[in-house]
Amino acid sequence: LIKLGKNSGLKILQVVSVVDDTEVTVTNQTYTDTGLTANITPISTSSKVLVMVNHSYLSSSTDTTHFAGIKLLRGSTDIFDPQATNSTGPFGIGINLAGSHYSFFPMQFLDSPNSTAQQSYKTQCRNYTSTTTFRVNPSAASNNGESVMTLMEVSA
Repeated sequence: LIKLGKNSGLKILQVVSVVDDTEVTVTNQTYTDTGLTANITPISTSSKVLVMVNHSYLSSSTDTTHFAGIKLLRGSTDIFDPQATNSTGPFGIGINLAGSHYSFFPMQFLDSPNSTAQQSYKTQCRNYTSTTTFRVNPSAASNNGESVMTLMEVSA
């Protein structure tokens, strides 16, 4: 637990925020880069990085139930995956009606990179059901589909 109260001694050392509006369409069950990426170079090896993501998405299917997921990576390492490859764990996004569903998928993760080298964070998405078409940043051309990633370095 990180408390940033008046007498906690903890500080936010830096903040990086990026916005991405590139539309990515996924029709298969393989993780695909969303295009949302942010970099931060921690000041200290003891620092934590709070990663906050808010993805806009549109999930469409003719089935009454369809599922998709968005995972978070540091470099090429999975640091948050809503459903592991062995099919355990919760789905990231689940919809119980046929048709299209537009919403936002928020996630937060407190990472400990233990390094002062530049760290690159990105997201990937996939379908869990074969009849689903999943879009990140839908209708990006008309600027109504944007995702945000904010990285905060916090002193430990």
